[in-house]
Amino acid sequence: MKPTLSFLGALLLCAPGLSSASQLIDNLKAGKDQTVVVYGTSLTAGGEWTKALKSWLETVNPAAKVNFVNSGQSGKNSIVGLEKLDAVVIAKKPDTVLIEFAVNDAGRREGKPVAVTQEQSGKNLGEMIDRIRKALPGTEIIIQTMNPAWDAPNGNRSGSIRPELASYYEVYRKVAAERGLKLIDHNRNWEKIRSESEEQFKAYVADGVHPTKEASVKVTFPEVKKALEN
Repeated sequence: MKPTLSFLGALLLCAPGLSSASQLIDNLKAGKDQTVVVYGTSLTAGGEWTKALKSWLETVNPAAKVNFVNSGQSGKNSIVGLEKLDAVVIAKKPDTVLIEFAVNDAGRREGKPVAVTQEQSGKNLGEMIDRIRKALPGTEIIIQTMNPAWDAPNGNRSGSIRPELASYYEVYRKVAAERGLKLIDHNRNWEKIRSESEEQFKAYVADGVHPTKEASVKVTFPEVKKALEN
C-alpha cells in the first residue's frame, strides 16, 4: 500500500531540517498585522528573550504591526495554564502562540509526589492545543522545551526538585511530533552548552533555573529566531 499524501505530509513536517518557515514570519513579510502570545512559566513571564523577540519581530516588516502579549505565569504549571487559557491566550485572538510549561510540571515539593505527572503534562499540553485550534483554527501553535535546572548555591534546589525534567521535555517533543507542530528545542541546545562547559552553563543559569538576562538574549532568543526563520 502506498503512503497517503497526508501521511507523507506529516513525515515531512517532523523530519529534521525539512520544517517550513513560521507562518508568523511569512505573514509579517506579506504586510499582515500579527498578534503573538507567549505562554508559559517564569521562563517566559520574566524571560529577556521575549523582549528581544518582540523587538526583532517589529523589524521584519515595519509596515506590519506586531501586537506582542506576554501571558507567562510565574510559578505556575500546566494545570493553571489550562485554567487561564481562555482569558490570557484565546481572548487575545493570537495569530501565533508559543507554549512552555514542562519546567514547572516537573517540579515537586519535598516528600510529595509531583502535582503534574508526565502523562498529565502531555494531556494538558494536548488540551491547550485542541482548545486553541477549536476557537482559532488559523492560529499557529509552537511548542518549546526550555533549559535544564541545577542546584545553585542559593539553596533553592532547582535541579533536585525536578529530577525527571528531561523526561518532561521528551513528552513535549512527542506531542509536537504527533501534532505536526513546530518545536523549539532549547533544552538540547542548553545541554550542548552544558556538555562543553559546566562552568559556563552555571554562569548562564546562575540561580539554578532562570537564565540571566544576558544568557536569555544570547542563548534562548537566537534559537527562537532561527526556528521562526526556517
